[in-house]
Amino acid sequence: MFFPRPLYTAAISLLSLIFYLSAFDAIAATPSVETLKTHITALVNSHNERPSDSAITRTIKILTPAEQLSSLCATPELSVAGNNRRLTGNKSIIAQCGNKRKFIQISVQAQGTWWTARHGIKPGSVIDANDIEPRSGSLDRLPAGLIFDRESIVGQTATRTINKGQPVVENQLRKGWSVVSGQEVDVLATGEGFQIRIKAKALDSAAAGQPVRLSTRSGQIVTGTVTPDGKVHINLKE
Repeated sequence: MFFPRPLYTAAISLLSLIFYLSAFDAIAATPSVETLKTHITALVNSHNERPSDSAITRTIKILTPAEQLSSLCATPELSVAGNNRRLTGNKSIIAQCGNKRKFIQISVQAQGTWWTARHGIKPGSVIDANDIEPRSGSLDRLPAGLIFDRESIVGQTATRTINKGQPVVENQLRKGWSVVSGQEVDVLATGEGFQIRIKAKALDSAAAGQPVRLSTRSGQIVTGTVTPDGKVHINLKE
């Protein structure tokens, strides 16, 4: 079939326009790499396991090639895959578009302020504010379990040697004992409409809020909860 040249030219122009608009819509429907990076960075910085992690600033680099991201929808639902406690390194982000799921690989770097030993700290030492000092910078090569809140360190007991300049981490500390095994403690036992105050011997060491076994003077073994003032409370109502 023969088309007049003006009609043929118009048809070609219309098809070209349709193709261009379709391509434009496909591009517009896919978030740019920079937009995606901004959203993922906000997600990673907000997805903290501990309140103190809010003092950490994380930056990300998208490792997945841009051409593999072209199939994403305009507003994918993003979530962090796996455990987010690891501050830095490679992670996976889940991009959900309806029933379709795609994994985006990223690299995370972090900056923050952590605490180090100002001098050598021996096992069994109760740490005070003068024993530690802050350091700021990249967290990339530092151990897991860093503590960023000073108040979470002061008053704790070192369970192992912490060398001068060494970062303080969670597995080096335990709560200071409020009751020590073998110590005679004041015990308050409460029941329905009555209270009894007695003395008993602690069979364990325990911090405030923890359970402790006691031996009364009559030889009875009971369990109570250590109070912040070093006494023990037994609730006989339970």
